Amino acid sequence: MLDARLLAAAGLLGPCELFVDVGANHGFLGAYMLRAGLCGRALLTDISASALQRARRTLAEEGLEDRAELLVQDGLQGLRLDPKDGVAVCGMGARTILHILQGGLPCRAVLQPNVELARLRVQLASASMRIRDERIASSGGRFYVLLLAEPGREERPYTQREALLGRFWTKDPLAEPYLAWRRAVAKAALEGALQGKDEEKLRRARLEWEALTEL
Repeated sequence: MLDARLLAAAGLLGPCELFVDVGANHGFLGAYMLRAGLCGRALLTDISASALQRARRTLAEEGLEDRAELLVQDGLQGLRLDPKDGVAVCGMGARTILHILQGGLPCRAVLQPNVELARLRVQLASASMRIRDERIASSGGRFYVLLLAEPGREERPYTQREALLGRFWTKDPLAEPYLAWRRAVAKAALEGALQGKDEEKLRRARLEWEALTEL
């Protein structure tokens, strides 16, 4: 059974021919995509061989081994993808995700950064990709923001406020509780920055607090 975060990832990405899960770990997302008929084949990659052993067991338990391939490797190196394929890169830092996407993709990708979400929104353009949609998920007492990216360029650059908050949150049913949680986190960050001597950290904390307060 998928948690809300991975269910949101599957729903946001939608159907594809080949599904590639980068950093597949336990393999739950790939197994779900196959079982739900959202992809014809799945390729699960991870830099950890032991993680892929867990994924192999997951696929075997569900009788899906013949439709999946597992590779121990770093990111998407050497893979040839098609516009009808789909990629998931979830549970990593924004810088790692950007490194994996360098050079861009010919297909859609669902991205879920654990940190530096604003950086990912702004710098996706460097991978010749644009954000098509976003979704908020709540799991285990935490909120997660997932981005659906596709090949192409944004019509206009992200402003600082848009980088912090995105362009799609107003239509999400979890927007209000998510923003309340963000306010609490931002308030604590601002109070901590006011006690320190890092001017750049204070500037970022104040900018986020002011943007959230405007809402």
